[in-house]
Amino acid sequence: MHEPATSPLLVAYLEQFLQDRDDEAFRRRVAARYSEATLARLVATGSDDARRAAVVALGLIGSFEVNPVLSRALRDRDPIVRRLAQSALWAVWFRADSPENVAALHQIARLLDDDQAAEAIRRADELVARSPRFAEAYNQRAIAYFNLGRYEEAAADCCRTLEHNPFHTGALAGLAKCYLELGRMAEALQTFRRAYELQPYDESLRETIDVLERVSR
Repeated sequence: MHEPATSPLLVAYLEQFLQDRDDEAFRRRVAARYSEATLARLVATGSDDARRAAVVALGLIGSFEVNPVLSRALRDRDPIVRRLAQSALWAVWFRADSPENVAALHQIARLLDDDQAAEAIRRADELVARSPRFAEAYNQRAIAYFNLGRYEEAAADCCRTLEHNPFHTGALAGLAKCYLELGRMAEALQTFRRAYELQPYDESLRETIDVLERVSR
């Protein structure tokens, strides 16, 4: 595979993608020229435009192995890179299993969108039994438990998510919210701090931490 030493071509691919919104064409162009390792290096060392393009590319074609790379991009100096990295991470998390299990996960997410939490839990039970290392399956079940007010079970599933994916910002935020609902303020504060370490530019996290620190004194 040809791997360009510089990234203008990748940036051009992104510009074309932003015009035509053709996901498949963008995937083909990137996959023909860039390896996952090259894209990961560009996320770390490229120009602003190159980092943005590489993050978008990894969001579309990256495997779960790029999870740490995209997580570091949440601390990038460029706010656009940070925003794109968050979207890319969710995309990577949602496809981190077999096509069959990914399809099942999307069904669970649709059930949650339709406020069918109980059915989402039933489907998620089946999915985690079939694929016990699929982190996002636990996270979606945690959301369902939280929506039903079953905070202990939601917290347990957030912890299971983090066992398999320690960079899961959504699970960290969800765990902290569970602790708040359970009145476990010290653990909530500690968990929000963990989330802030991954997302140091997130002002809402910083404000929440400030409030909890004041009430904890």
